[in-house]
Amino acid sequence: MNNLKKVADHRHQSYITYGPEVLLFTMMLKNMTGLKSMRNMSESFNKEECIKNVGKVLGLDSLEELPHYDTINDFLSGLDVNELENIRTYMIKELLKKRSLESYRIEGKYWGVIIDGTGLHTFHEKHCKHCLRRAYTNKETGETNVLYMHHVLEAKLVVGDMVFSIASEFIENESENVSKQDCELKAFDRLAKKIKKIFKRLPICILGDSLYACETVFNLCRAHKWKYICRFKEGRIKSISTEFKAIKELDTK
Repeated sequence: MNNLKKVADHRHQSYITYGPEVLLFTMMLKNMTGLKSMRNMSESFNKEECIKNVGKVLGLDSLEELPHYDTINDFLSGLDVNELENIRTYMIKELLKKRSLESYRIEGKYWGVIIDGTGLHTFHEKHCKHCLRRAYTNKETGETNVLYMHHVLEAKLVVGDMVFSIASEFIENESENVSKQDCELKAFDRLAKKIKKIFKRLPICILGDSLYACETVFNLCRAHKWKYICRFKEGRIKSISTEFKAIKELDTK
């Protein structure tokens, strides 16, 4: 828990009741228990047994109550995102170092890392210069509408039925004419460099959908000495589709 205590706290020290370790651990506990809302977290956790157990974990004998969700939101709103990324990296590296997940390696060697984009926010008006833009037609009215979005590209370590986030990169457009596909592939380039910097010698096998079945991604993986498994979708790489059909016909003769 020392890493949680070391997080840079932007709040005025004279008004602080709960240290960073209490606020961050409470949020971790919320996510681990699958609670959907911050309000539900405050109602569920502020019980004598829960408070006592959290105090034992954090080494705080004087903990009498867990923080209200408004206090946690205020803390998180001004927190440098790098602080959270450092904690995430520390936790993942500790799990790997302690060999807690060894049985989930691919072929007993490679760590499966799935890459996929996910939506965070959607707006009807342009939010900022990095917004992704998507036009769609309303089937009932025939009107064309535009949505502005913020997406993030996630790299997640696959361990059985669970996935652990190991790195994130925002998908940002360079102009309104660029496609989401181009943006996501450029984000993968940045994400791959980030993963390699954090996990220099980790034997990785990239897992991706048909979007990542392209020469750009394959070359990046080879450069980082990673393996890769991508879903094949007809039309994505025409040469592979043609070759596969030819081989299949030979096998039936």
